[in-house]
Amino acid sequence: MNKVLPLVSLFIISIISIFYWTFKPKNELYDAKWNAPDTTLAITINGEISTTFPTTNAYTSIVECTNGTGKAEWNGTKWILIASGITKGSTTCNITFTQTFKDIILADNEVKTPLTTPGKEASAHVLDDTISRSNVVTTAYQAYYITYGTGWTVNGTNFNLTGTAVTSDTYANSYSSLVGKYLPSTALSIAGSSTAGTKKTTTNLSQIFYIIDATQSKFTYKILSSNRNTTEALLASTEDDYGTSYYFRGAVKNNYVQFANKCWRIVRIIGDGSVKLVLHNDNTSGVSNPCASSNNSSSNAYANLTSSSRSSKFNLSDTDNAYVGFMYGTAGSSDYASTHANVNKSTILTNLETWYENNLASSEGKLADVIWCGDKSTFTTYASGSTYGAGLGYGTNKTGYGAYNRIYAGGSKVYANPTLICPNDNNGGKLSKFTVSDTTNGNGNLTYKIGLLTADEIVFSGAIGVSGYNTSTYLQENSSITWWTMSPNSENGFSAVVYSTYDGGLNGGSVTTSSGLRPAIALAPSTAVSGGTGTSSDPYVVE
Repeated sequence: MNKVLPLVSLFIISIISIFYWTFKPKNELYDAKWNAPDTTLAITINGEISTTFPTTNAYTSIVECTNGTGKAEWNGTKWILIASGITKGSTTCNITFTQTFKDIILADNEVKTPLTTPGKEASAHVLDDTISRSNVVTTAYQAYYITYGTGWTVNGTNFNLTGTAVTSDTYANSYSSLVGKYLPSTALSIAGSSTAGTKKTTTNLSQIFYIIDATQSKFTYKILSSNRNTTEALLASTEDDYGTSYYFRGAVKNNYVQFANKCWRIVRIIGDGSVKLVLHNDNTSGVSNPCASSNNSSSNAYANLTSSSRSSKFNLSDTDNAYVGFMYGTAGSSDYASTHANVNKSTILTNLETWYENNLASSEGKLADVIWCGDKSTFTTYASGSTYGAGLGYGTNKTGYGAYNRIYAGGSKVYANPTLICPNDNNGGKLSKFTVSDTTNGNGNLTYKIGLLTADEIVFSGAIGVSGYNTSTYLQENSSITWWTMSPNSENGFSAVVYSTYDGGLNGGSVTTSSGLRPAIALAPSTAVSGGTGTSSDPYVVE
């Protein structure tokens, strides 16, 4: 794959063309042959005469003419030149085609409307798309009688199990009969009973669990949280802080990127043309293709902070609203502004910076200074109408933060409304919009161009924000433990809480909990790709 298709020069050289450009309309179209009835056009590419333009639309074009103006456009099948305002017969137009990462992604993926609504539904999937998980069955629950179904039917966006029954004997004596069946829950306290013949709820279930293997002390299962009976793996669009963003959703298999000797997954194209990535494989073993499935492991998507740790606390204390911040102000303050001023670095930001210095410092020139959103805006009333706290945002006052309203929505997913636009803080400022040097769009408080994904971005990828999981999305590979987002959730009166994610579900976790640290970066709009098709065996390569 070429990085740049260099200079294309068009020379209008015929004497006839002087008459033509003087007396003909000054807005004409030329295709790749570059001949008009009374005008001769010659093209040079790399110093050689050519009669062709690029054969794909994976380029950005710039046209410069010695007089008048011109532009090159892709008409769906080929490039055309539009020239206008030319008043001289001898005119040179130089066309430069540059292949950016954004161009390549858009050329490789048709932009589609999602099959499912982000926030309100998990991305559509079938069992084959999901990752298996296992549960240990303790001695107490081995004595339970288990409710199961042999199939399912659709109930709105939920499930009703069919062929329902209860095991005729306890789990310990009937576990093998559950293989190939659906359970209403993996918690046997919910799916079972110590009393024989007691059938548990099997209708209006937000997700169901297919048993693929079972022993007396453990069973292995797959989660089905979409009843669409199809696979969603697409590129869609929505608005962000800079314009139109294109985001990947679902069981995507062509968004792998090899960069800085690591493997990343493309999350989205940001509205300014930069490309946001999240770590997929830290590649501590230094393999040549860290994206290859043979190099997967359960924790490779997390930053290797030490030889024995890939996790971090978000902050060391959870006793104040201040500690929900990626950066924070003065704990114990009696006002919002002092509490959330970006003066102190969080524990997770400090760890992220150390990892950056050890792994990405030499690649700084390829990274974009974009907004990393740690939404500190507060609310008092959910979109569903119920209330949460007073929205004060300081001390230990019970406070809900913006993402908690958008994602959890008071526990009713029909009101979920994720966004890629970072809200202003309560005082109309940019406390939530972390940047390095860009103080037009952000606050300029970061040292390095690195951050974490937001809860909203994870929901757009296909995750569920209310009571559920979705192990089919591209973010689940290599990530078997809970990992942090940078979205504040709440101060519940006794603990500061930030959103974390596990198995395609979102939950609030105390900031003093140790969870996976999964770095995210954004490649600059001018980034060139030297090869690859985006698959795990042939990832896009950025050198």
